[in-house]
Amino acid sequence: MTTLHDLQTPALLLEPEALDANISAMQEALPGPRLRPHVKAHKCTAIAARQRAAGHALFCCATVREMEGMAAAGLGEDLLLANEVVDASRLGALDARVTLAVDSEATVEAAARGGVKEVLIDINVGLPRCGCKPEAAGALAELARRQGLGVRGVMGY
Repeated sequence: MTTLHDLQTPALLLEPEALDANISAMQEALPGPRLRPHVKAHKCTAIAARQRAAGHALFCCATVREMEGMAAAGLGEDLLLANEVVDASRLGALDARVTLAVDSEATVEAAARGGVKEVLIDINVGLPRCGCKPEAAGALAELARRQGLGVRGVMGY
């Protein structure tokens, strides 16, 4: 019989009742599209499927690989890649609704070249980590529209 001590780590261990209670609490606090769970928190499509079954069908991802896994698992109703990339070709090939964060001319052009259809303008909200200057957001949105991209809005981290 396999015991807890026999498991190779890292390994995801959870209590199903606690998980379901947490997912239910999330749904009660922020129902439906008011919450976009971040896949990097669990990196598990089975958990994402439980979140979707509870009413959260929009997801946020940190990597292209997470986006690919979610789409392959049939969880691509509305996926956001919240990080900028300079090669979006794998994203454009997904059978999913894909939105990509952009913060520069280079990332807007990468989205268009890669076949991505929608973007969010990522604005630097004071942490010097990512995002364009707030005053540059309008010009980036216009560039995205000229490239044939839909602009879903802005985001800040």
